[in-house]
Amino acid sequence: MARLRDEEAPMSYLIYNALSPCFLIFSAPYFLLRSLAQRHLRKEFLQRIGCLPKISTRRPVWVHAASVGEVFCSIPLVRRIRREFPHCEIVLTTMTRTGSGTAQKHLPEADQVLLFPIDHPLTIRKWVSKINPVLLMIAETELWPNLLRRCGKRGIPIILFNGRISQKSFRNYLLLKSFFRNCLKEISLFLMQTEQDRTRIIAMGARSDRTRVLGNLKFDQSFPSVTHETMAEMAKSLGLGGKEPILIAGSTHPGEEETLLSLLKEMRKDAPPLILLLAPRHLDRLGEVEKLLEKESIPWIRKTSLTAVDRPGQEERGKGPEVILLDTMGELMKLYSLGTLVFVGGSLVPVGGHNPLEPLFFKKCVLFGPHMFNFSEIARSLIEAGGAVQVRGREDLFLHLKRLLSDEGARDEIGQKGYQFLQKHRGATEKTFEEIRPFLEKGWDARTME
Repeated sequence: MARLRDEEAPMSYLIYNALSPCFLIFSAPYFLLRSLAQRHLRKEFLQRIGCLPKISTRRPVWVHAASVGEVFCSIPLVRRIRREFPHCEIVLTTMTRTGSGTAQKHLPEADQVLLFPIDHPLTIRKWVSKINPVLLMIAETELWPNLLRRCGKRGIPIILFNGRISQKSFRNYLLLKSFFRNCLKEISLFLMQTEQDRTRIIAMGARSDRTRVLGNLKFDQSFPSVTHETMAEMAKSLGLGGKEPILIAGSTHPGEEETLLSLLKEMRKDAPPLILLLAPRHLDRLGEVEKLLEKESIPWIRKTSLTAVDRPGQEERGKGPEVILLDTMGELMKLYSLGTLVFVGGSLVPVGGHNPLEPLFFKKCVLFGPHMFNFSEIARSLIEAGGAVQVRGREDLFLHLKRLLSDEGARDEIGQKGYQFLQKHRGATEKTFEEIRPFLEKGWDARTME
């Protein structure tokens, strides 16, 4: 494999590597001040600048999953690896604290979970040397130039799995095509979600003979088993009687909460019992959302503040909260089972949308806005299959919500088609595993010979 030696590094690398210390210098005071107040941030800051804790593994597989979504799509694959190679050790790194927490909670198969450092030659050299992986596996599209180049120089195979390139990212990558083309030379295998993703990664500089289209691992994610008894318990924990229509808005962003709250006020004129379960994407925005609720004079309560509210005895209009604000992590997927309708956030505003698959497992009628470019292929295929409703904007959303709340048959039909769509596309995990199996076998052979 052709590789650039350090002395041959193009000017773009020198500029890139000069910017990381500048960022660190300017951001260090902020992180240091916060770490004085919150001790756990001190550990995080030290890891970010390259100070690793003791590495408890020997020649592990290194899986890098940027945030919560990438961690969840990695879970079925990591579990498949551990079943076939039970002695294979795994180090998982994430970019975000929420991603790290998700991995620690939902992926006990990972021997160690760490926060990824700044992508600078000095920190990356130290990390790669200490972890000393037999294989680096990168979820989706985390193309960190120094990580790729360092692993390439050490002869460590790199596999990009569940790869995707959104239209927005593709445009940005093409602006720096010569820069990223040199990084892509170090990757041994590109396992892409769709043919469009494959075409885009080749246009960026990947060799076509190293690319495969295997589908989306997110279809294979683990879904919780929810019984009628479990649903009754969850409804009770929310202070609900179990018969109220519930609109669940998952992973919402600024601009969407305002729209949803104004629509709720309009719809409750005709359907007073409607409850909105509102789950902002980022929990640090809860205070901001609460101010909106106060401004709109809508009764609300945080999920963690709920006690034994006897909602069945509060059927009169105006009694009890109209909005339940979800202020916890990791509960939304199960709560989808209670929804009458589910709205996928990040889609009414140009964020790109979020994963629409989770509510499909519970056969829920799913709606999302026009901005689903992060899940464009899934959204397009789902709409074609009749398994979701895409709205153009606020007024269109209002009309569809009003229609579907009063038409149980239409809701059930869309939910059933969405579930069938989900089941039809499962299976990418096994295909991905078979592609990486030779690398795992070679890595295991190399480890046992040491």
